[in-house]
Amino acid sequence: MSKKVTKSRLSAGERAERQVGRPSVRPMLLDAALDLIAERGVAELTYDALAERTGVSKGGLLYHFESKEALIEALAERLIERYAEARRKTKESLPDTPSRELKGYAIASMHNRSKADRASARLRMSGLYDNRPGKAYYAQRFREISADIDFDRAAIVHLAVEGLWYMELAGVSPFSAMERRRIVMKLLGLADGGEIGGGAAAAPPRTRRTPKVSGS
Repeated sequence: MSKKVTKSRLSAGERAERQVGRPSVRPMLLDAALDLIAERGVAELTYDALAERTGVSKGGLLYHFESKEALIEALAERLIERYAEARRKTKESLPDTPSRELKGYAIASMHNRSKADRASARLRMSGLYDNRPGKAYYAQRFREISADIDFDRAAIVHLAVEGLWYMELAGVSPFSAMERRRIVMKLLGLADGGEIGGGAAAAPPRTRRTPKVSGS
């Protein structure tokens, strides 16, 4: 009896190699490249490293990305796709209210639903990132999240979320885990129509530690 080689018996690399040329393999290659950047940094993203990670030959990679510049450009577009998809999925899990778009964006961003923040930070800091696609995406995104609520409310939430996002990516956020949770809840409440100073009781003052002075 002849044995059939089923798809499940093929390695991920073998399956990817067989799919070179199909549109479906391109996102897989880009996601693998983003994983490499997140783990090792942009400088370590080479065709050899990506070929080893995916099992796709260098020729197959060059079929999709004819140069390193083309690969970086495609990665910027893939990041936008992943952020947009995370926002869409989060929005669809929420009740259908006027603040649905804004809250979906805020939750997806503050909880890294795209799983792409580390790669995004490293790519942006590399100096290779082209801001033009991102700028257009930001403009379109804000139009969508502010479509059903007033501009001021959407703008404040948007600015606060982006500020927190950038501080955390840079590793300079001054907030504890408890304070961060408070901020997240406050922003979601604001998106729903709450006021900045209303709602939860005031947080207790933060304790300042007095440095010990050692004797001479």
